[in-house]
Amino acid sequence: MDTSNILAVLRAERDQIEFAIAALEALGGGASAVKSTPKGVKAAQVKAAPTVKKRVISAAARKKMSEAAKERWAAKKKTAKPKASAKQVVPKKAAPKTAKKRVVSPESRKKMAEAQQKRWAKKKRAVKAAAKKVAAKKVAAKKAPAKKAAAKKAVAKKAPAKRVATGSETRDDDPPF
Repeated sequence: MDTSNILAVLRAERDQIEFAIAALEALGGGASAVKSTPKGVKAAQVKAAPTVKKRVISAAARKKMSEAAKERWAAKKKTAKPKASAKQVVPKKAAPKTAKKRVVSPESRKKMAEAQQKRWAKKKRAVKAAAKKVAAKKVAAKKAPAKKAAAKKAVAKKAPAKRVATGSETRDDDPPF
């Protein structure tokens, strides 16, 4: 193939790619700073991005919509329950401050206080019992290692262990490093 033919094919492909890029940029897909048409492509061939127009409602149309909404509300109010007129409405009075409060009798108060004291005492006893259990476990844990250590000492006194040479021990004349 001749180099001039190769150049012609490459230029044709470049023009096609530039045309596609320009079309995409026109649709708003690109963010390049320079938007130009490729060589050999006319500006009329690249479609401009469709602009979205803001819908404007005329004053007459707004008035028509307002009147229709008012009619809908009027119809809705007619079908709703008729409420009492302002003359018939009596505002609710707040509860009088002198209203008698519920009072607990002294006997009932005494019973409630005794019951509460019993609940507190029961909870306090449970806490103390749990603390005693924890303390007993700690004491037992301290005594157990002491017993084991004493048993080991007794065994060690009866039969001294013999040292077995493994070859890794140091001799007395070896330096400490």
